[in-house]
Amino acid sequence: MRTHDDGLILVAHRIPAQVTPVGEWLAEVADRVVLITSEEAGPGYAGQFGEVIPVADYSGSDAVIAHVDRLCAEHTVSAVVHGTEDDILRLARARDRHGIAGLPAADALVFRDKHAMKAAVAAAVPTPQFLVPTGRADAEEFAERAGWPVVVKPRLGYGSRGVAVVHDVGELTAQLSGRDPDDVLIEAYLPGAVHHVDGFMREGEVLFALPSRYVNSCLSFADGESLGSAQLDEHDPLGKRLVDFAERAVAALPPTGFTPFHLEVFLHEDTEELYFCEIGARLGGGHVYETLTLSTGVNPVELWFRDQAGLSRGDVPFSRGPECYGWLLVPPHRGTLEEITDMRLPDSAVHHRLPDELPAAYAAATASTDAVVSFVVRGIDNAAVEAALHECAQWASNALRWSV
Repeated sequence: MRTHDDGLILVAHRIPAQVTPVGEWLAEVADRVVLITSEEAGPGYAGQFGEVIPVADYSGSDAVIAHVDRLCAEHTVSAVVHGTEDDILRLARARDRHGIAGLPAADALVFRDKHAMKAAVAAAVPTPQFLVPTGRADAEEFAERAGWPVVVKPRLGYGSRGVAVVHDVGELTAQLSGRDPDDVLIEAYLPGAVHHVDGFMREGEVLFALPSRYVNSCLSFADGESLGSAQLDEHDPLGKRLVDFAERAVAALPPTGFTPFHLEVFLHEDTEELYFCEIGARLGGGHVYETLTLSTGVNPVELWFRDQAGLSRGDVPFSRGPECYGWLLVPPHRGTLEEITDMRLPDSAVHHRLPDELPAAYAAATASTDAVVSFVVRGIDNAAVEAALHECAQWASNALRWSV
């Protein structure tokens, strides 16, 4: 098994440099880095590494892995670095093929396949009923047993793509007919708020965890509504319950090296019991990484990338500051964003992203992380952050002028 030495460092990462300045993070080994990135992000990384390889349809094509396999065959490669959900499993398989240290594919699958992960944690934490259906009759029988509505989702999906809440046999049949039968999971629907816990783990132990609550839901984009998140107060009893839940879930999963995690948990609105939704061996989407950075003073993405590249061992102590942070994603509408009529942004916004040029045409959102405008906000407590998120959502409703 090859480990860190003087070989090439392959970085597969599609996020633009203005969001994740990987060139700064890996500056001392930049001449050894080959970056495989998206065509859109490629120009922003030009000249920062030994080589930059832009790829069309980064997440959907086989080109990323073709480049990884070619480079591993032609050179000594000491590390393969990744940062997003779409790369976890395919790069783990590439590491296995070429004998490079990192999370094995069999373990990576448990953090990607929702059936495998739920089966792994079901004995450790409460988990909604779930099933990989063998056909329509099997799915209908499950729904009758679990009770309507039920949730249908892809086993290997991310960003809430392809997740549907179905209320009757007709909707269930329609959902199943349009899906790959080998990539379907059906589970009981639980009413209540969804929370997430973000942090780092190593060898089955949680090193740091920070709990937050979603404002709206990860399916709000389908109705054109914003998705937000607000960190819980440090001494909120629910936060302590969520961290304990995270510790039990992580202990039940395959051990990893120094790795971030993003855990989503249901809080049942009637019983207030916590239930497992899913977990990823990566940082959360939206602006989780920015809010963690603001809360702790440590950039978690930089820390993780440097650890994967062999430049640090992930031993930076995390400590949470006194304030709370949150974020809001405003999804695009199907149509043209003509103008922003009011540039007086809410005072609580510490960061924001707006379109570079207007007017601009958009398709409707297809994932929970699709956003035309986004905010990171700060407050003295959770209530202040949630109020700030609602203020930002109201600003977007008033200031963004759309035409169809």
